[in-house]
Amino acid sequence: MISVKQARDIILGSIEALPQQIVYLEDALGRYLATDIVSNFDIPPCDNSAMDGYAVHCADVTEKGRLLKIAYELPAGSSPKGPFEKGASVKIMTGAPIPPGADAVIMREDTSEQAQYVTANKVPKIHQHIRFKGEDIKAGDTVLRKGSRIGPAQIGILASIRRILVPCHQRPVVAVLATGDEIADLDETLSQEKISSSNSYTLISLIREAGGIPLYLGVARDNRKDLAQKLSMAKKADLILTSGGVSMGDYDMVKDVMSQGGNSMEFWKVEMKPGRPLAFGTISNIPAIGLPGNPVSTMTSFYQFARPAVLKMMGAANLLLPVVCAKLVSEIKSKGDRPEYVRGMIEKKGPDLIVSPTGPQGSGILSSMARGNCFIVVSKDTTIVHEGDYIECEIFEGSW
Repeated sequence: MISVKQARDIILGSIEALPQQIVYLEDALGRYLATDIVSNFDIPPCDNSAMDGYAVHCADVTEKGRLLKIAYELPAGSSPKGPFEKGASVKIMTGAPIPPGADAVIMREDTSEQAQYVTANKVPKIHQHIRFKGEDIKAGDTVLRKGSRIGPAQIGILASIRRILVPCHQRPVVAVLATGDEIADLDETLSQEKISSSNSYTLISLIREAGGIPLYLGVARDNRKDLAQKLSMAKKADLILTSGGVSMGDYDMVKDVMSQGGNSMEFWKVEMKPGRPLAFGTISNIPAIGLPGNPVSTMTSFYQFARPAVLKMMGAANLLLPVVCAKLVSEIKSKGDRPEYVRGMIEKKGPDLIVSPTGPQGSGILSSMARGNCFIVVSKDTTIVHEGDYIECEIFEGSW
């Protein structure tokens, strides 16, 4: 058996980012940048007003109640009519360019207007409510780094600097294959001897959530012919994920397929709980991860190994789940023979992050995964974690 880190390093060392493609800005959400992005613009492009109000010379407003003539009005999107005289002001709207000579803006709420005059009810500070040219972004700045995930804020920046076409890495096609005579797909009759193919649809969802494109191959029965036939449909995939067929049973054939013909198997079994029976190799020169068949083992192994592989193919800079420390609410006992990934619920209570297990931890109990938002990581050789101890947690539910 090898460690989680060793297994992940082997998998990621066998995988490269997919080629670059250019996508339209409106299609770039959730993708990863293939290059650094440099701005050709100053943002904002000129000094402008951060408020509706009155542009003034600070030297004219040294005390409250000063009466100023309104020289002219300056809507957003218009150019200043030129300088304005001492003792005057310019009525200005948010986003409008600052008139020459003005060195502050008094908010409209801090004034009272009558006819062509305005009374300043507050003494402004120099440069108050002025947004300066290049204050956000300067021409020549690297505004986004290669490998960054493109979210709504990044879309806004790209739009600000007029990047209509965005260089991203391709999204990987990930083939999904369930295995086992006991597995019934959703269009098959369910009997007492069968279980529903939940892993298939869990994996399809996990792949989509990570940004990949799932290619569902169905369910392969426990014979080499059917397994080979189903896998032959994955020829255009960038990664193959199977669930089941990697344990010690007589009918667990995925790892055998990886060891035959032109295929290869790099390792089998990882030191972790749940999810020990995991295989990695190639099938028809396509990287393939044989995930264990129990539902929680499938998900835990996906997060530790398949998700980082999908993200690396997409060019992501950050591949692993975010880690935080939280205070344990209830004691956890472990055999200590291997690292254990306990399903937990992390939440904020006052100044602390607290975490608690979500119930029974059997590898077939998917409901405890659905109730959780993190893995409580109990390290090897740790047999008990006490209530009140702080422990590392890997967050898998982003909305927590």
